[in-house]
Amino acid sequence: MATKKVTLRGVGAKYGKSVRAKYASIELKQRKKQECPFCKKTAKRVSRGIWKCSKCGKKFASGTYYLE
Repeated sequence: MATKKVTLRGVGAKYGKSVRAKYASIELKQRKKQECPFCKKTAKRVSRGIWKCSKCGKKFASGTYYLE
């Protein structure tokens, strides 16, 4: 069984495997399309913990990297 190579922009070899793996899992969740809890359409991250729905225009607070 081959191991999956984790390559990320901005995180080099000096940070170690476990740090790169954690960073990769957060990045994957963050880059996914998130669902607005009000209208069930796409919500986008404005800043840390602040989200805005593209359809209904509501701004709301939730998780830092992805909606929980």
